[in-house]
Amino acid sequence: AHCNNAACTSATTTAVDTTGSVGYDTSITIGDDGLPIISYHDATNSDAKVAHCNDIACTSATTTIVDNVDMVGRYTSITIGADGLPVISYGYHNSDWTNFDLKLTHCNDAACTSATATYLDTVDDVGLYTSITIGTDSLPTISYHDTTNLDLKVTHCSTPSCVPFRVYLPFVNR
Repeated sequence: AHCNNAACTSATTTAVDTTGSVGYDTSITIGDDGLPIISYHDATNSDAKVAHCNDIACTSATTTIVDNVDMVGRYTSITIGADGLPVISYGYHNSDWTNFDLKLTHCNDAACTSATATYLDTVDDVGLYTSITIGTDSLPTISYHDTTNLDLKVTHCSTPSCVPFRVYLPFVNR
C-alpha cells in the first residue's frame, strides 16, 4: 500500500505478486533509485524473492527469484548496502527439514535481477527472525535467532557481500 497523504487516510493498494502462495515474511526498503524494493518468501515454491517497484506507488513491479536452493526465504530482511545495492538476510531449510541456516543475498543490480547467495551461519538451528542493517563501517550486520541454544546472535560482514564474515556469539546472562 502506498499512502496518498501524510496521515495515510487513503492509499493505493496493489497486488505485486499473485503467483501461488506468496508474500510471507516481507521486508521493504527504498532503493538508491528512489523506488521501493520488497523481499519476501514464496511458500508455494519455497523460494526467496524480490519485487522491485516500477514506480513510487508500486502499481507494477519486476519480481525475481533470488534464491531457490531447497527451502529458502523465510524471515527476510532487506536493506541497501553502501554500494547502493540491495542486501537481504533470510533463513534456509534443507529439503529434509533437519536444520535451519542463515543466508545472505547481495544483489548485483538495483532491481536484484541477479544476485549472489552466501551461507553465513550453519551451526545449530539458526537464521530465524533476521534483521539487517548497514553499520557505520558501511558493512552489513545481521541479528537473528539461534533456536538450538535459544540465543540472539549477530553476524558482522567484513565485505559488502559478506564474504568472509564474522559471527559474534551472544552475551548470555543465565
